[in-house]
This record gives sequence, structure tokens and C-alpha cells, in this order.
Amino acid sequence: MFTVPIVPPIPANIDLHPNDDVARATSTSIPDSPSKRRRVLVEEIEDVEAGGLPKRPWIEDFPGSADRMRLSFRSSHTFYKKVDALPRGPTAWKREVFEAVGDVLGEDGKPKSEMVELWMRDAVDCVRELIENPAYRDSIRYRPERQYADSEGKTRIYGNIHTADWWWNLQMPEQSTIVPVILASDKTMLSRMSGDKSAWPVYLTIGNIEKNVRRKPSAHATVLLGYLPVAKLECFSEKRRSLEGYRLFHKCMQTILKPLVEAGQTGVLMTCVDGMVRRVYPIVAAYIADHPEQALVAACQENRCPKCPVEPNDRGEPVFSCLKDPEKVSAILKRVSEGQNPPEFAGLGLRAVKPFWEDLPHCDIFSALTPDILHQLHKGMFKDHIVSWATKAIEGGADEIDRRFKAMLKHSDLRHFKNGISLVSQWTGTEYKGMEKTFLGVVAGAGDERVTRAVRAVLDFIYYAHFETHTDKSLTHGLHRSWSNYHKCKAIFIELEIRRHFNFPKGHSTEHYELSIRSVGTADGYSTEHPERLHIDFAKLAYGASNKQDSYIKQMAQWLDRQEAVCRFSRYLHWAAGQRSPPAMPESPARTPTACASASRDKPGASRFRAEANLPIATAESHSHPELPLGDVEDASDISWTRSYQVAKTPAFPSMQVSQLVTDFGTTHFVWCLKDYLLRLATGDHTKLQAASIMLPDTALVAVYKQCKVRLPAISQVSSGSSPAVDIIHASPSHPGPNGLTTVPAYMSTVLARDPALSALRAADLPALYDAKNPLQSEFRRHVMVRLNGNFAVLILPLYRSACCARTCNIRTPESLQHRRLGRD
Repeated sequence: MFTVPIVPPIPANIDLHPNDDVARATSTSIPDSPSKRRRVLVEEIEDVEAGGLPKRPWIEDFPGSADRMRLSFRSSHTFYKKVDALPRGPTAWKREVFEAVGDVLGEDGKPKSEMVELWMRDAVDCVRELIENPAYRDSIRYRPERQYADSEGKTRIYGNIHTADWWWNLQMPEQSTIVPVILASDKTMLSRMSGDKSAWPVYLTIGNIEKNVRRKPSAHATVLLGYLPVAKLECFSEKRRSLEGYRLFHKCMQTILKPLVEAGQTGVLMTCVDGMVRRVYPIVAAYIADHPEQALVAACQENRCPKCPVEPNDRGEPVFSCLKDPEKVSAILKRVSEGQNPPEFAGLGLRAVKPFWEDLPHCDIFSALTPDILHQLHKGMFKDHIVSWATKAIEGGADEIDRRFKAMLKHSDLRHFKNGISLVSQWTGTEYKGMEKTFLGVVAGAGDERVTRAVRAVLDFIYYAHFETHTDKSLTHGLHRSWSNYHKCKAIFIELEIRRHFNFPKGHSTEHYELSIRSVGTADGYSTEHPERLHIDFAKLAYGASNKQDSYIKQMAQWLDRQEAVCRFSRYLHWAAGQRSPPAMPESPARTPTACASASRDKPGASRFRAEANLPIATAESHSHPELPLGDVEDASDISWTRSYQVAKTPAFPSMQVSQLVTDFGTTHFVWCLKDYLLRLATGDHTKLQAASIMLPDTALVAVYKQCKVRLPAISQVSSGSSPAVDIIHASPSHPGPNGLTTVPAYMSTVLARDPALSALRAADLPALYDAKNPLQSEFRRHVMVRLNGNFAVLILPLYRSACCARTCNIRTPESLQHRRLGRD
């Protein structure tokens, strides 16, 4: 039952002013009850003292300001009219309607038909919008480069597309530049809980913008090119429906990319962000898609490789297969369209379509299909295959895997699966990456050694594929070697009757990673994680703003157009607030990387061999590949990191006796290790040696820190260098819980320390490191002592208070340790 509140009539003594926002009382005859108490305004309250807040300051001091302070719109309709009046960019939306006439007859005896809509924007205008955007002034390139890790120019470095072979091998006229167009498409579901509404966005970005910028959704370096129609095609029989879906896709993509045909042949004049007017040649260089969509783009069946002509039964073997020739494939499809039946058509597993890429200039679509780390490696090779195989190969199966995951030690950078992994129903890329960090330790020693080697080879390949920067050595001795090791060890799964063959597409796709990285740059710049993240901004939020009816695509396009207009106007206001005159365009600086040697192609018409021979090679000592020495990495922008480690200003245990270290932390050899450490510091000073030789008593007080933050050195392969990577080392004993009824267990991080005097840790040295009778005594970052005690690493920071040391054992705290204790570092 619903009750309706009774609204009392307005008293006669209330004067309603039509221009006021509230009703003002003209008398105080209203009863002083809680329900009918008179509203008192701020203007009626007298100032507490002279010079207080004036009454009605804006209305009294600024006549007419009340009207100016009101919003310029009174309804949503007038608000949208204001938004629609904002300046628009050159990328206007267009609609193209196609009619699909099927082979199924209707009730009237005529073939059924279906109308589909294609919403798109001009591809050349989208390229112009990106290359003329001043926000990318410092991260845009106009010519290719060859970068080297050595001064002799023998070890190439591959990162962004301008450092790879594709751009370098293309010839371009003088005073012009090539714009590598990167496309991405992925169908996504829009309806929640119920419904069948879907969208098929097509995204566009350019390779001139560095990948660290274009991968950020907040940078808006990827624009929405159009919405492909998501048609059911019920007018076709089930036998033809799949083929007609292929044809509709290629027809729509051909319509969207039609402006790139003429622009790629003759070029388009554009004003770049450095103030130069160049003739730009937009050429499709990369296409980001998952495997089903790659097969759709390549016009082949899904049980075939989209890139090479390998037979389906040979996909599981490490055989080299060259890429398909786009000209030959186009010729075969053309013969099929003329009614012929060439044998190569069935041999390559093609579909009878007119490919959209056959008219695009300088486009090799089979080389443009990039690696998909998310679906091919994380979800494919790792989760769907190697985890399932290893689980079946281990005695105890899933229960043993869960038990080992539960027993893993906690760490700030590792995800702890406290309930195991068998009960997780829905996995995302975050879960995959969290599992990969610890899965090798889970399976180690639980089964056949060859199973562990196979798991390690797959994980090595995944991490090498994630490198942000590759060299010839890392590709040959890292990525390719791990791929070969997997194929050497995979036979164990056949012997255990877990697999009968390895002919699945995601396993075969790993063969093309090395060639793709050399062609268009590292695989991290082409992951499908980025388009799936863009679905939120360009599909799901836009669909949420629509009425979710049949015209939702039109409403989504209009909503996005208004959002871009508001964003454009907001950026203009931000610029106008900071400076009243446009900034002068600085000259484009020389883009020679400071961390490697590079050769830039200054003469566009020259051959690559001549350009490579004539250009000088510059080197820098700050980059060494593949190994970088562990050392302090100074960053002038981060003044808090004066050293490579940090501790709290106040210790967690400011006055702890040495005897408590043994009982609470289990550091039985702490006194002897501290003595050895102080003796090394006092080498060459007779007075200090005498003081350091005195043994600490059990009652000596020390300041103990339970946590230390270590800044890891920047490595170009796995870090962009924008922010330092911080690792946390923690060691705390068990203590009572907050309620006093429970006990918080001891928490200690496992640390493997390397002595700076040693060049590397060899496998033969590991048993000695884990010997409980001879724990590792190592100097970590000069002042942090790490000891391995049994299976746990206990972190002790021997930072003594100088007064206590002088009074008890006549040992003065070193100056550097005093600074650490006071928190100056």
C-alpha cells in the first residue's frame, strides 16, 4: 500500500515572489512548531561584528549580476543546442545504407532482404586530426630510424614502428612523410543481463605517435573510425550466412577505407605540429584483431593460419612458413569471382570475397596482422593449454595445484590466490598475469622435469613477447630460443596421453612473433587489450546514453560527437587560461635516442644501404643490452629518491634488544654478521677496527625497521622510464590482532640478494645460498643486510642510535647509517 502525503495549503501571510528562489515570510505568525517553523534567510541575520559578510553581496555590489549568474540554458533541449553550437572537428559522421538480398523466399514468394547501416568518418580527416594535434608535439616522428645497442652498428634495437623494417623499406619523395595507419576492430556486446544489442567499432591511430602515448586512453591518440553493422542476415540460409557475413564485412571496410586509396597514392598536404607542411602518405601498416577477426580480415577459414599457407595438420610443428603473398591471393579470389575453381583456393582455405585491402597502396595485410598477446598468449597458450596440461600431468591434479598456490608466500607485487585457481569462474588479463608470475614455482618439483621445462619455456616466451624494447640478441637468444625449447619439451604431454597433437591456431601463432617484431615493432604496442579498453569510452558509455532502441547506433554517434566537441572546447579553454597568445612553434629537435645508437633516414629517396652507410652512429653509455648493471638510477624529477632504497622516518621498533631479534625474528647470526659488516667498513682505520671488534651484548638496543622500499633500475625492455619501479621488502613478527582475540601471523618477504662483487649467480651456487648452517651474508645496497635463514629471508636494517652505541659498547654509528635512521634518505 502506498500513502500520499497531504500538502497543507499555503498560508495567506506568505508572500511568494516570482523572481525569488525561495518563499519569504512577511510575518512571524506561523506557529513555532518543528513541522511549521519559518525559514530564515542569511540576509536576515545581522552581522556579528562590523566588517562582516555583507548582505546579498553579489546583488548589491554588482547590479544585474543575478541574471548573469544564471545558467544559459533552462532545459536539456536548450543545453544540447548550446553543445551542438560548439566548433566541430573535420571528422563528421556519415551514414551508408546497404541492402542485403538473400536466398530465402518470403511469404510473397520474393527473396527476403535486410537493410544494414554503416556509420563512419573520413579516414583521411581522422589522420589529419591526429597529426595536427599539438598535444602530441613531443611524441611524434616523421621519418624512420635505425637504432643500435653498440657503437659498431651490429645489434639492432626494435621498439616503436619507426625503428623497425616496414617504414625503413618504404621509399618516399622529398618533403613528405609516411603515416603508418594502425587499425583495430572488435565486436562487443552492449546489452546487460538481457538483450542482443551489439556494436562493432573500428579504431584508427597512427604509428607516428609513440606507443607509450597512443596506448593511453587518456591521451585520446586513438579515434573511432566507424561502426560496422552487426547484422543477423536472416534473409540468407544457414549454409550461406557465414560467407555473406564475410562479404558484408569486406564491403563495409572497403567503403570506410576508400579515402586512403587516393591519399596513399598521391599524398595529402597536412600541417604538422612542428609547423611544417608535408605531403602525407597514409598507408595501412598494422591491423589489431583476435584470431577469428584476423581470419575474417585475411578472408580465410578459422582453422587456417591468417598469415601463412601452412597446412592445418602441420601447425603444431616448428616448421618455417613464409607469409602469404597478397597479390597472389587477390588474383586467386578474382578468378573465383569469375566462376573459375583454382586449386590454390581450397589449398589456402580462402573464402570467396572481394578483399577490402586489394586496392590499398603498399598494404601487405598478412604482414600487417600483429601478434595478440592477450588472446594468443595469456588466454590461449597459458590459461587454456599449458595450465590445463600441467595440472593433468601432476599427481593430485587441481587439488595439488590449489594447495601449492595457497602455500605461496605473499608479496606486494604478487597476487596471492588464497583459495587456489580451480574455483575461479571468470578470468581476466589481470588474473592471467598474476598466475604467470608464480606458476613456474607451483609446478616445479611436482611432476616430470620435462613438464617443468615446457612450462618454463612458455612463460619465457610470454615475458620476452612483452618486452617494450627488443634487440637482435633478445629476439634470437631469448624469444626464438624459448619457442624452440617449448617444441623440444612438448612431447611429454603426448607421452602422458594428455594431448594427441598440437594443431591449434594459437600455438602456431607464436611462430610469427619474431618476424612481426622486426617488421612493425614490439608486440606490446599492438595488444588487443587497448581496443577492448576503448570499448568502454566509445561503445558501452555511448550505448548507456541512448534509449537502447533500434536507432541506438545513431544516438551513440551523436553522443560521441557532442562529447568530442565538449572535449575540444575544454582543451581550448585550458590553453586560453594559461596563455593569451598562441605559442611559437619550436624547431623540431634531433631525435637521436640517448640510450642507444641510431641512424635516421634523412634522405628519403636514398637506398637503405646508402643511408645506413653514410649516417654517423652516436652512442651513449647509459644503455647496455641485454643486461643492465644494478646501480643507483638518479632521477632529477624525484628528489625523494636520493638513494636506491627508502625506509620510514620512524622505525617500527625503536628500542629492541638484540636478544629479542633472536626470539622474535629468528636472526640467530645477527651479532656476528653485524660485526663482519662493521669490520669491512672500518678497514684501514686502526681505531675503528678496535671498536668494531667488540661484540654487542644481548641487552644492546637497536632500531628495527620492518619494511624497506627498493627502487629498481630502469630497464628499457620492461619499463618506459616514466616512473621508477619500486619493490617492497617486508619482515614483521607475529603480533596480536586489532581486537586482541586473534594473532596476526609473521609476514616475511623472500629475498635473493646478489653480492655486487659477484658478476652473476650461477645454478651451482644456489645450494650454498639456502644452507641453513651457512646463511647468506651479503651487503645489499651498501647498508641493508639480508640474511637467508632456512626458507625465509629476514630483513634487518642495523641502524643504531649513536647515544646508545657510545654508552654500551663504545661503537659509533657510521654517518651514513645515522642519516638513514633520521629519515634523510
